Amino acid sequence: MSVYDQIKQALQDVIAPQLAEMRGEFKTGLAELRGEIKALQSEIRRLDEKIDASSEALQSEIRRLDEKIDASSEALQSEIHRLDEKIDALSEKIDVTIELRERLAALEAKAR
Repeated sequence: MSVYDQIKQALQDVIAPQLAEMRGEFKTGLAELRGEIKALQSEIRRLDEKIDASSEALQSEIRRLDEKIDASSEALQSEIHRLDEKIDALSEKIDVTIELRERLAALEAKAR
């Protein structure tokens, strides 16, 4: 048997079985990895759906609060307008009162 044949036989006897074993382990590992990837993809889809639902709920709550703020703002503007009118009316009454007091003071001065 030649050196080439001996090396060839040694490779076939020692390395070929190990390569076959490694190939089997690689295929098993690859199959497990694919299973894990599919599980992760499923989890990602579940989380995406949960995020979408949370986002919709949050947007709905924001719209509700916006409407409540708008309604409160309108009520506040209405109350401010009402108070402005009341202040204007009081201001007019004060002006009339001051004018009457001045006239009364003038009449009292004439009467003395």
